[in-house]
Amino acid sequence: MQETYAVSWRHGTDEPSSGRLELARDGLAFTNGSTTETIAYGDLRSVHVGRSSAERISGRPTLVLERRTGEPVRIAGVGHAGIISELAEHLSSLLGEERVMSRAVVVLPLREGASEQAAKLLRGGPPFDPQEVGLERHHVFLTESEAVFLFEAASRDAAEKLIGEGRLWSAASAWKDLVAGPPRVAEDAYSWVRLHVPDDVSFAPTPGPGDSDGGDVF
Repeated sequence: MQETYAVSWRHGTDEPSSGRLELARDGLAFTNGSTTETIAYGDLRSVHVGRSSAERISGRPTLVLERRTGEPVRIAGVGHAGIISELAEHLSSLLGEERVMSRAVVVLPLREGASEQAAKLLRGGPPFDPQEVGLERHHVFLTESEAVFLFEAASRDAAEKLIGEGRLWSAASAWKDLVAGPPRVAEDAYSWVRLHVPDDVSFAPTPGPGDSDGGDVF
């Protein structure tokens, strides 16, 4: 049996819901009456404690979950404000630095018969220094008709901002005779990441007077 907490939560600008939150093995399960919704840990980009009044639920301490897909979800404890600090600690341990990365994918259509020349260009490496421009990872996947560029940076939205800079594309002038049309930015429509839970991470509430300073457990 997993530990559960009494919370309120809010998707984007929707009306808040109240019920219980379960920190399950694969995600956060929100239950309101007979309805349960689960947000996978792999769908989380980052978490932070809301500081502004706009981020809080009814003025209470609130944890903001930034998702890879969908609107942010805000969580506030019912009865005990300490729930939020506990959740922030647990989720930060689970996500680690890797989950904070931003990702951008660009699809470049190629002219017929240009894939061989594109492969030759790719073997020579990118026309820029990936480390200098702030990338953590950079991959290119090649088919007969397209080149798919993957950019990953360590800070949120950094990759998206990078691909919008003119200096990145001006450095790729060698590709101009190979392309069949303008590059397209692919939408991150779905992501899944296997969760690796460290042995020293516990989902139990922090010990304290009664059940926990972190919140009601039931």
